[in-house]
Amino acid sequence: MGKVRRMFPGGNTSEGFYSFHDNIIDENRNMLYILKGMPGGGKSSLMKYIGQKAIEKDYDVEFHHCPSDPESIDGVVIVQLNIALVDGTFPHIIDPVYPGLIDKLVDLGKFIDEKKIKEHKDEIFEAKANNRLAYRKAYAYFKGAKCIYDEIIEHNKNGVDFKRVNELTEGIIEEIYYGNSSWRPEDKFYPFTNRHLFSNANTPDGFVDYTYTILEEVKNIYYIEGEIGTGKSTLINRIKEEGIVRGYKMEVYHNATIPKKIESLFIKELNTYITSNKYGLKYPHKKIDLNQYFDKNIIDEKDYNMYELLIKTGLFSLEKARENHHILERCYRSSIDYHGVDRIKESLLEEILE
Repeated sequence: MGKVRRMFPGGNTSEGFYSFHDNIIDENRNMLYILKGMPGGGKSSLMKYIGQKAIEKDYDVEFHHCPSDPESIDGVVIVQLNIALVDGTFPHIIDPVYPGLIDKLVDLGKFIDEKKIKEHKDEIFEAKANNRLAYRKAYAYFKGAKCIYDEIIEHNKNGVDFKRVNELTEGIIEEIYYGNSSWRPEDKFYPFTNRHLFSNANTPDGFVDYTYTILEEVKNIYYIEGEIGTGKSTLINRIKEEGIVRGYKMEVYHNATIPKKIESLFIKELNTYITSNKYGLKYPHKKIDLNQYFDKNIIDEKDYNMYELLIKTGLFSLEKARENHHILERCYRSSIDYHGVDRIKESLLEEILE
């Protein structure tokens, strides 16, 4: 059986819907299948089916989950074949860049019975409008949470000895790169130089975190512990910048709410993962404690509580958005020829794996 990793190519963030969908697969791919269609039209089920069949044939597979419904997926990558299937519909619209060469459009929308779907026109329009409202509210709450987060940073910075933090950072950079300078195994299945994704997301199911699926095969894990404002993201970013200079291939995993902040860095060729994610504690790791240079007595708990409340309220709005999306799926399902979708699914399976 092949190995499985799970991540999110997009996120519900303080900047609205934030997309890294162009990082699902590189332009040096063998083939990208772009699925177009309708809510409830079988795109996610089709991709899951082909991904599972690939795993059974001992291929490693990445499942790229949807942050607005984590049980669904926005894409699947069959690693050794350098092939991906993606959902190319709104809000992550993807169109063929090299049609007929390495991009193929798969239109599932042709299986809609237009006469039947028109019976649900008013219900669909209402659900769409309510959906937009729910997302607008969610993103407003996440934006508010970021404002509070920024205030916490500014407040907590007054209690940090950054001279000591910088000295520690230099030592970690030297240990990671100079201690492993002779180990550069080729990763022929990894075309990216710098790949940006999320390993977790704000979803209607709450905060969903798939970091553990990435850590399972990692040899060297550095876990960074520190309060907000102690420099965790800055430390990881400095390690990333050094890796860029040295030409390493890296996966950069961004903060689910504040996407400009880095939560984790995976240096592929060194099999090294640097993270502030709590899953780093669940595997053999080296701990980097920034709190030793921080005066915790200055923490203002009221700001922390407000931040958590805004995030929680934003998640509730995402739950409302999904309720409206389920209405859309129900409306469309009664109008879809799923036998046609199944024929496409089996045809793609044969084309990709047989």
